Amino acid sequence: MATARVVFKAPGQKANGLQARPEGLWVCDQGDNRVYLVSYADGSVLTSFDTPGRNMSGCAFGAGGVWGAANVRPATLYKLNPANGQCLQALVLPNAMAGGVHGIEYAEDALWVTRPGLKTIQKVHPETGELLHEIPFPAARSHGLFWEDGVLVCVETNNHVVYHLDTKDGRVLEQWVIEGYEPHGMTKAADGRIWVCDAVQTNTIAVIER
Repeated sequence: MATARVVFKAPGQKANGLQARPEGLWVCDQGDNRVYLVSYADGSVLTSFDTPGRNMSGCAFGAGGVWGAANVRPATLYKLNPANGQCLQALVLPNAMAGGVHGIEYAEDALWVTRPGLKTIQKVHPETGELLHEIPFPAARSHGLFWEDGVLVCVETNNHVVYHLDTKDGRVLEQWVIEGYEPHGMTKAADGRIWVCDAVQTNTIAVIER
């Protein structure tokens, strides 16, 4: 079991994706479709910019950009210049009209994306969108995820369960529950802290305590 300790209010309307970086915490907002970089200490906004997407969900950083996931049809990822928000790339995902997209993570020179409508997590090429690999997800509503020592850690929002998954076949290696908080985005910082956000009930950003 784990609990979420709220640290600060999110900067926008519906914080729905997180990515921890040395410079701060990137936040993707589902309501105003902006991406924010905020301070770990108090949530103060360090920079922000609009995106070309709608219903923005997951957030990732890699290949020279910050990525935001548009949970619409077709499901699309946008790569943005972290300095000024310029859109560098629009990447339409495999099965783009079917699966939706919630969480994204950049690891192994690829993008890992949660596809709740397909009940899978896909590994896609960050330049072409080619499907490189796919593993099943054991529950209905996969959301935020992070990479940890070759394992994908992904939260399921409906039941607040965090799954540790083998990236080869999706086998569940470990699972635990977050009590009293509806987690959407999730990320792990270099100092070991796991951050989550709630897009629906409280629009807050919290740290997991186990």
